[in-house]
Amino acid sequence: MQRNKNAPTPAEANEALVEQIRANVAFEHSVVSVLAGAGICGVLKFAISFVVDLAAGTGLLSAIGAAGFSALVIMLLYFLIGFAAGAIVIAPLFRILEKSKRRSGGPYGAAALAVAGMALIIIRALPGAPGPTLSAVAAVILATIATSVLFARRMAPHWAAAEAEERAKDAAPVTFRLH
Repeated sequence: MQRNKNAPTPAEANEALVEQIRANVAFEHSVVSVLAGAGICGVLKFAISFVVDLAAGTGLLSAIGAAGFSALVIMLLYFLIGFAAGAIVIAPLFRILEKSKRRSGGPYGAAALAVAGMALIIIRALPGAPGPTLSAVAAVILATIATSVLFARRMAPHWAAAEAEERAKDAAPVTFRLH
């Protein structure tokens, strides 16, 4: 039985499987980080809006209602945009950075801030929609930074394990089999 020369070897097939698993883990960590970031964004938006509304003389129940609704809306938008960015930006970025063996949170943080900035610009450009308030912009930027830090912290053990695996491969003794 002859092996197809174009077919991957078992070692190559295993390596491809490991790369896919690592990409899936990175995506899952990005989703968890975005979910936490959405919560942070909502809390920040609620706190800022509530204080501003109270300072403007709005009644307590009105301030709670308005701040709560705006916090829920921004949390939902943050999660939806962050989830889409995880699939469209972060997962391919992870594959590219893994091939070049760059394992740090910096590129992911820059990508997340770029996505957040683009989302704010798009929301501002929507016809008939009010632009994002200063409290929304502050909440989104701070939550994006927190999301990036959380993602890097969640990925640090995986990056360390990948580097340890590479060092082990490089240090492995070379064996020759003579048949």
